[in-house]
This record gives sequence, structure tokens and C-alpha cells, in this order.
Amino acid sequence: MKTVVVLGGYGIFGSRVARALSATEGLRVRVAGRNRRRGRELAQEVGADFAHCELETRESLLECLEDSQLLIHAAGPFQDRDYSVARACIERGMHYLDLADAREFVNGIRTLDESARGAGVFVGSGASSVPTITSALVAEVAPEFSAIDSIQIALSPGNQNPRGASTIAAILSYLGQPMLVWTDGAWQTRHGWGDRTSLEFPPKVGRRETYNCEVPDLDLFPTTWGASSVRFHAGLEFTPFNRVLSALAALRRIHALPPLERLAPLFLRASMWFFSCGSKNGSLAVWVRGRDERGGLIERKIALVTDDDGPATPSSPAILLAKKLLLGPGLEHGARPCMGLLSLDEIRRHLEPLGIWCARSDKSGRWSAPPQGQGLVR
Repeated sequence: MKTVVVLGGYGIFGSRVARALSATEGLRVRVAGRNRRRGRELAQEVGADFAHCELETRESLLECLEDSQLLIHAAGPFQDRDYSVARACIERGMHYLDLADAREFVNGIRTLDESARGAGVFVGSGASSVPTITSALVAEVAPEFSAIDSIQIALSPGNQNPRGASTIAAILSYLGQPMLVWTDGAWQTRHGWGDRTSLEFPPKVGRRETYNCEVPDLDLFPTTWGASSVRFHAGLEFTPFNRVLSALAALRRIHALPPLERLAPLFLRASMWFFSCGSKNGSLAVWVRGRDERGGLIERKIALVTDDDGPATPSSPAILLAKKLLLGPGLEHGARPCMGLLSLDEIRRHLEPLGIWCARSDKSGRWSAPPQGQGLVR
């Protein structure tokens, strides 16, 4: 029996990871975190153990790692985190995964590659929507291109999906802040939650506003696919929220506001007043443009669409990679961003029973229709 520690295992995403792995034969789960009440309640509910853990205290962290083979770090946000947890795992000779979406954190995990290889363990960052799922979506359509010119990625969750303060804090951290974006073959400076763009997502989601979002894909994808432009936008279903964040971003650009991350709990409470607005429908979509084998210009669109449980999508890579690491076939030792480790088919097979389906563009460029009942659109 292999033991998995899920740090932050009672949160929005961590609880889904803990629940799925607790139901997996051959695995035992230990929920870890500082909130004893929430941790014990979730552990009892899913049939796991609980360990109190204070990340700032090394002794507390090492104690919760006892007799385990993998730690999954779901206690975000990761924008200001260091690699102390990953280093502790390497020292203990155990694997490490996290659900980080912070650009510098995910891309910087390679600094641990030598020590991870020496310890014979896998250390992976970004086992979530970005860059694990986004890279799988691009990889699915990439063989249709002789050359890729641009990759546009966008995320828009449904307003009625659960959210936590850590997710909001991550958004607040880059509002109005300068960020480098690879555009027309050069790095250009844009600003977080700027460049409002209206995008047409697949049916049940439709047209929504999106804005600049800082994610690791902005660094990883230009090199991987040789694209001249890579953009990532995100937007909320409830338009007034987008406009408020856009206004705050504009104020941050002129230094009229202090950092807002500490106000995440307040923003969370305010957002819940409007929870009944909108829907649960959300999407993670990719638009790829380039040339086919004959040199003609083509565009391909592909997306995951959720009808009900939005957080199931970002939590799925950690679940699937944990099973690979502990139950086979395993992953090559070393430290790197979690990119190219799961195929879209693997992700789809996991998400299909949860009501999450795949949409593609047809020959006319229109999105494919939702499936009848549960099922996936090819």
C-alpha cells in the first residue's frame, strides 16, 4: 500500500484529489494542512488520515511526510512560494507534484532537476490546467500543422463553480503588473488583466470577455511549438466582476493601489453574494493557427467544456500523474514542469464520467455541438 500526502487536501482542488486517490485501490491518503477541523472532516468523509502541518515549520512538514511515497502540494497560491516543500520531498526520497499555476514557480522547478535525479524521484510542477492540460490540447491538434504561427489559450469558469481565496489571491497578484508576452517573434510587455478580448467558446459557454493572465505556458509554448505568438487570457462569466478587476488593474498600473493579495478573503466573500448569477458552464479552450502540409493557412480549435463541476478539470492531472507514479508505469526521474506527461485521451477518459466533454472545430470553423447526455465530441 502506497501513501500519498495531499497538502491542502481539504481545499477546492485538494479535496477532489484526496477523494479520488482515497477511492483508488493500492493507495492510502493522508490529508495535511493547518486547519484541523476542516482537515479531519474531509479525511473522515473520504476514508483518509489527517496530519496537522505548518509549512513554515520544517519539523512539522517532515513529520507529515513520514512513511509516504508522494506529496501533492495543493496549498496555493504559489506566486510567493519557495521550493522548501519540494526539497524536503527530495531529501526524503519521495516524489512531488503541485497544482501551481504561477509562471516563475512552475518554470523554475528545473533548478531542482539534478538533486531530484540524484535521489531517484520525480518532481513536477503545474499538474493542473496549466501547463498539463493546455499542452495536451495543443499536442492533440499540432500534427495537423507543418508550422504553427500562433497559439491562443483562454479559460473562463462558470460563476456558480466553487472558488477559494487562494485562487482569487493568485489573480490579484498580477493585476496591472507588467508581464512579458511572446508576440510576433519577440517579447513584448503587456499588463495583467489588460487587453480585453471577446472570445467565442464552445456551446453552453458562448462568447465571454477575457483578459491577460500570467501563466507558465507563456514561456513554455513558444519553444515547444515554435509559435511566433502565444497568448493566454482568462475571464469570469459574470461581466461586472471582469470590469471591476480591469479597473483595479488600471489603478495598479499607475501605482494608485497597494498590492491586493491580502484582500483575497474579502473579494471571495463579495463574489459569493452573486453566486446565483450565471451558470456552472465553463471552458478551457485553445485556438491554433498556422499552415498545413501544402502551405495553406488553417485554424484548429479544441476545448474542454464543463457542465457541472468546474474544479474537476484542474484537479485531474494530479490524480492521473499520482497513479502513474505510484501504480505504474512511472515517470522519468528529475524535476520539470508537468508538460507532455498526459495525453488528451488519458485526460478525457478521466473527465468523461464527471460530465466534462471535448469540443473541436468542424470544417467550417464552428465549434462542435454538446453531446447528447454524457459523452465526448470528437
